[in-house]
Amino acid sequence: MTSQIAKRFLAGTALGFGMLLGSQAVMAQDALNPEQKAEIEGVIEQYLLDNPDVLLRAIQNVQTWQAAEQTRQQAAAITPVWDALVADSSVPSVGPVDAPVTVIEFFDYHCGYCKRAFDGLMDIAEQNEGKVRTIFVEFPILREESGVAARAALAAAKQGKYMEAHEAFMTNRGLLDQARINELAAGVGIDVDQMEADMKSPEISGMLAQYSAMARSVGISGTPAFLINGTMVSGADMDRVNALVDAGLEEAS
Repeated sequence: MTSQIAKRFLAGTALGFGMLLGSQAVMAQDALNPEQKAEIEGVIEQYLLDNPDVLLRAIQNVQTWQAAEQTRQQAAAITPVWDALVADSSVPSVGPVDAPVTVIEFFDYHCGYCKRAFDGLMDIAEQNEGKVRTIFVEFPILREESGVAARAALAAAKQGKYMEAHEAFMTNRGLLDQARINELAAGVGIDVDQMEADMKSPEISGMLAQYSAMARSVGISGTPAFLINGTMVSGADMDRVNALVDAGLEEAS
């Protein structure tokens, strides 16, 4: 351990003590003259140099606290987003609203990992019919065409055809430009002219803006991202998703 590391630790320790002990600690420190302060700091520094394991444990404790605090802050941010999405009937979903387990997915139609996760999500819904609700949150961030596809899917929802469009877009290989979107939409019975008109609506623009703000507020910057009964899973970690679903079902049984 270097002396500089010890000194930096001393500075942080002094700040921590000041916060913990309040004004009395500050007044006590102010009562010391520079020579006394230097002497005390020298004793502490030498102790840390002679006992590096103490500093290591302190650093580990700080890291543990930071991780716990980050988890707490994320959970606090997730709660209002979770409550809003679960309660909003305009957000596309499958499964009963009173299902004991809810899975919320933030996704992009041009995300390869989202496409890989699609089959797994459908399996969860089919294998646990009536027990799992899956909510689909459009989060188009990868390219301009992703926004076009998201608008088309939400427009299809106005015709009661969201899942048909969602599956067609998710299983598509290649670019989803307007021409390809129209082709896929027509193939699953969507009125393409009406879809294109609805894609331009302020309502859909507002939905996408709201979904984006929600994602950012809980720290989602990539796709896919999942919230399972309030717990976040980043990336297409379907083993983790399945484990949380199973845990939720077991808890509800």
